[in-house]
Amino acid sequence: MFQTTSNLKTLREALSDHMELSEYFLGMHAFYDGEVVFARDVVQVNIEFSPFPVDFENLWDWLREQIRGSPAQETFAYETTFGIEDEDDPVMEKLIEMTQRSANTIWMIDLAHQETPEAGRRFVIVTAPDEKRAQDFRDEFHGRDVAIS
Repeated sequence: MFQTTSNLKTLREALSDHMELSEYFLGMHAFYDGEVVFARDVVQVNIEFSPFPVDFENLWDWLREQIRGSPAQETFAYETTFGIEDEDDPVMEKLIEMTQRSANTIWMIDLAHQETPEAGRRFVIVTAPDEKRAQDFRDEFHGRDVAIS
């Protein structure tokens, strides 16, 4: 899950392109202290019309503001895939579990559309509030395939 690094620029471009599609699914979730603290799922189904107008810049500014922390904060970004039609999501469960008794916040952003139902793009953004917690995260997870139970 933490093997393929990404960055916020890649997320921004993917999200912007994704929202131009006439049909798409967008899922945004944030986890902190073992809880879901934000969840928003959007399904855009619009075959006959052009894409619904969304003020992408405001959406992006809002997301950046949520991710932004103190000057000591470190942000990690990863990209993976997820099964669009899977009923269970053990990766999401693992991400929630990882935030228990942790000061880190994890954002999970899912992008999918009808043309590729076998796999959607998933971005995982981890914010660590200080250098110690960032190093703890690096030591335990960065670059590793985390076991999902």
